[in-house]
Amino acid sequence: MEIIRLNTFKIALLAVIGFILAIIIYGLLQLIEPVGIASISQSTQPVNFNGDTLLIASDADMVATAYADAKLDRVAGVEDALTVIDLPLDSNNPTVSSIRVSNSVMSWPQIIATSPNGKRAYIVEVRSRPEDGIQELDTIDDMPEGQYLTVVDLANPKQPKIIESVAVGRNPEHISISPDGKLLAVNLEDAGRELLIVKLQPDGKLGKRFYFPMSSNGKRQDNRTAIWHPSGKYLAMTQDKNSRVGFYNVTISNDDIQVTPYSQPIEVGNHLTHPRFSSDGRFLLTCDLKWSTNPSPILSALMNPKGEAIAIKFEPESGQSPVITSRVEVGLSPEGFAISPDNSLIATVNMRRTYLPSYIPAWRGKPYSSLSVVKFNSQSGQLTNVDEYGFEGLLPEQVTFDADGKSLAVVIFNYREPGPKKGAVEFWNVIAGDQPRLERTGYKIDVVRGAHDIVLVP
Repeated sequence: MEIIRLNTFKIALLAVIGFILAIIIYGLLQLIEPVGIASISQSTQPVNFNGDTLLIASDADMVATAYADAKLDRVAGVEDALTVIDLPLDSNNPTVSSIRVSNSVMSWPQIIATSPNGKRAYIVEVRSRPEDGIQELDTIDDMPEGQYLTVVDLANPKQPKIIESVAVGRNPEHISISPDGKLLAVNLEDAGRELLIVKLQPDGKLGKRFYFPMSSNGKRQDNRTAIWHPSGKYLAMTQDKNSRVGFYNVTISNDDIQVTPYSQPIEVGNHLTHPRFSSDGRFLLTCDLKWSTNPSPILSALMNPKGEAIAIKFEPESGQSPVITSRVEVGLSPEGFAISPDNSLIATVNMRRTYLPSYIPAWRGKPYSSLSVVKFNSQSGQLTNVDEYGFEGLLPEQVTFDADGKSLAVVIFNYREPGPKKGAVEFWNVIAGDQPRLERTGYKIDVVRGAHDIVLVP
C-alpha cells in the first residue's frame, strides 16, 4: 500500500513539475520576437503622399492599454479630434488642421465616411466622453454610450467646420457611404434597429432615416460592420460574434428602402474585422484576428495565433452563393487593412499584442507593431503573403495607400509612455515589383493621441 501511495505521489509530482516547466518554456518562447523592427531608409528624398486630403480620427478618452486594465490615463485639455492633412503632402511644411469631434476606438476602424466629391465627412461617435475626473473604469465596456453622427464640412481643408451633430441611435459603431453619395449605412447596438440607412440631403445634412432589424430565425445577427458594394445594390456585414459574413439586397423605390438577404450568411472565421470590396465588387476582403480561439478572454489576449487575410468571391449577377477563394496568414491581430488603388496589394496593420499593459514585463508582440504585405490577384481572388515589417507604436488600427499606390500611411494610437498626449501618422514607401516591399521612411506627423482611423480622400 505504501509503495502504491509513493508511486502515486511521484506521478503527481512529475505532472506538476512538467506543467510548471511547460509554462516556463512557453513564457521563455514569448521573449523571442520573430519579426524585427524595420530599418529606416537613408534616402534624403522628400516623402511623397498624393491625394486630396487625409483624415484621422483620434480618441483621446483612453490610452491603448486601457483595453487590458481599464485605466484611461486621460490628460486634461486633450480631447477627441478629427485631423485633416492637406495633400499632396509637403513633408517639409505639412498643412495640418484639427477640429473637435467625438469618436471612439471601441469599434472596427471604419467610423469615417466621405462624400464622393470629398467635401463632406461623416463620423460616428461609437462611445461618448466620460465625465471629468474619471480615470479608471471597472471594465472598458463601461465607457459611456454614444449616439451621435457628426457631419463635417471639408470644402476648406485648412478650416474644417461641423455642419451638424445628430443623435441617431445607441452606439453607432460603423459607417459606410453608397457609391453615389446619397445613402449612409450605420450599424447600431439598438435591439430591433441594428441597421440604419440615412438619406443625405443635397447640402450634406442627414435626411430621412430607415431602421432595420437584422435577425435570422428570431435571433439577433450581432452585425458589426456594413459596407456598400460598388454597384450600390448590396450591403455586406460581418455578423454572429464576428464569425460570418452576410450579404443583402438593397432596393430603393420612390421614398422607400428595403433590405433583404441575398443568400445565407457564409461562415468565414473566428473573429473577423471590417470588410472591404475590391474596386470591381467581385471580391469581399476581410481579416480574421483569431481573438476567440480560447474561452478565456485573458488567454485569448495573451496567446492568440497569427491572423489571416481572407478573400470571398461575390458575383451576384451569376446567381451563385458567395464562396471563400483564398486565405493567408499575416501578423498578430490584423485589425485594419487597405487595398492598393490597382487592387494588386493588400497591407494589413497588425497591432500584435501592444494592448498589453506595461506591468507585464515581457511578452511576444507587446513591444511593437507590424505591417504585412499581401499580393492579391483580382482575377482569381488568390492571396499571397510577401513579408512583415515591425515598427514602434501601440494599437495601430488602420492604414491607407495614397492615390498612386506608391505610399502608405499608418496611424499610431500612442507610444508607451506615461500620460501620452500625442499619436502619430507614419509614412512608408511602397516599392513595386514581383516581390513588392515596403520602405520605412521614418517620417511622422504628430496628431492628437488616440489616432485609430485614417481615410484618404483621393
